[in-house]
Amino acid sequence: MKILFYNVLVIVLLPFMVFRIFLKSIKDKDYSKNIKNRIGIYDQKPNKNLVWFHAVSLGEVISSENIIKKILSNHDVVLTVFTPTGLREAEKIYKDKIIIVYAPWDFFLFVDNFIKQFNPISLILFETEIWPNMINLCHKKNIPVIISNARLSESSFRKYHLIKFFIGDEIKKINLVLAQSNKHKKRFIDTGVLSKNIKIVGSTKFESNENFFSSDHSFLQDKKFILAASTHYGEEEKILDAFQDIKDDVPNLKLIIVPRHPERTDEILKISKKKGIFSKAIDEIPKAFDVNDVIVINATGILKKLYSIANISFIGGSLFSKYGGHNIIEAASNKCAFIIGPYYKNFEDIIDLFKSRDGCMLLNDTSELSLAFKELLNNDELRTNLIDNAYEVVLENQGSSDIQFKYINNEINNSNN
Repeated sequence: MKILFYNVLVIVLLPFMVFRIFLKSIKDKDYSKNIKNRIGIYDQKPNKNLVWFHAVSLGEVISSENIIKKILSNHDVVLTVFTPTGLREAEKIYKDKIIIVYAPWDFFLFVDNFIKQFNPISLILFETEIWPNMINLCHKKNIPVIISNARLSESSFRKYHLIKFFIGDEIKKINLVLAQSNKHKKRFIDTGVLSKNIKIVGSTKFESNENFFSSDHSFLQDKKFILAASTHYGEEEKILDAFQDIKDDVPNLKLIIVPRHPERTDEILKISKKKGIFSKAIDEIPKAFDVNDVIVINATGILKKLYSIANISFIGGSLFSKYGGHNIIEAASNKCAFIIGPYYKNFEDIIDLFKSRDGCMLLNDTSELSLAFKELLNNDELRTNLIDNAYEVVLENQGSSDIQFKYINNEINNSNN
């Protein structure tokens, strides 16, 4: 009965979901591309022995790469995403090795259509994805449900707790939760997952970030530039202000901004122009700096390379509470000293680990950004210590992908015997 109420709620919200897709497609037309996927209609011809892997967006697609490639050694994969940035990045990584489509909205008919089309032998949800109809319908069809690299931030936990009436019964049907830490295990238990179905395995994010330095961009090592990575609305203005504050004190300093959503590039250029800062947009790593003080990268998938050649970096999504931070391990593993703002709810365990080892510079307030830039650029010893400490943390926490793959493989094999 509860799942029925949930489906009625989804139907009520469906017009708003459709409107939101078309609203977002104004900036990124790929939102409305293959919109039929959202209602469970697909053209792809599935293979047998197919694993359904759901990674909601860009960050999850990148972080799940190692696990998916391990799964491919035994099974074919259909990867579903919700966002165009996630879809495009997945297509870059896998080419035609797997099926990549938009996930159906979580209404029972849409999800049922997907399952009938692809006939998966398992559903793997990555990180913080709990969808009642996906879980319920897979359970009914004896398809094991696994949450890989599982985490629940405090805010996500509170949200799920509010709708526990709708999802409580379905959560108990999850076969296996591979949690990042004890803290996340406890939250999943409090949400309704059975304790016996949870294993603590660490995070795959420590493993998908090998050093990417390329001699093609070695000229940048001789230049001083700040990398502002995965920035969101409102953050670029603060970053540009801080850049202006210190530019006269650091000769020839440049700034490279890589927005989380490349479709915001024109918006960032307008902000820069209003502040009287020369800027331009390109879709690759710059081969040279010119009169422009700021370069905005209108592309995804090149942050690892940029981290390996940047002097210092700022990790976006952390200046305002509504975003909750982004992956800092890419910077750490590519030996780039990094700064983060005061808000990082999506990566609390990981950032606490780096803080405890003096592996990052943490701001208490946005007003500290310019001072942090200046201090980190001018203090070689501080910068080197942060890099070394952070890199040690990365090396000490690798191995999660292998552990998770073993659990996943065992669950799939046991369920299909």
